[in-house]
Amino acid sequence: MRREHRHVGLAEIANVLGVSRARAHQISRDHQDFPSPIDSLRMGSVWHLDDVQAWVKAHPDRTAGRHTNTTKG
Repeated sequence: MRREHRHVGLAEIANVLGVSRARAHQISRDHQDFPSPIDSLRMGSVWHLDDVQAWVKAHPDRTAGRHTNTTKG
């Protein structure tokens, strides 16, 4: 059985995450467990959509914006 892969760039990742392209780039760069790109083209890096969706599912508490300290003290 052949598995179909959908390739996505930062614009599509931004849509999945509900953030800007700049923020999607920052997330992909700053989170060590974010999937590695499968290739780098002149237009930018590309990922497997399944890998990105699995990462999002594994991080349900990830916020779209900057991290804030929610600890009251």
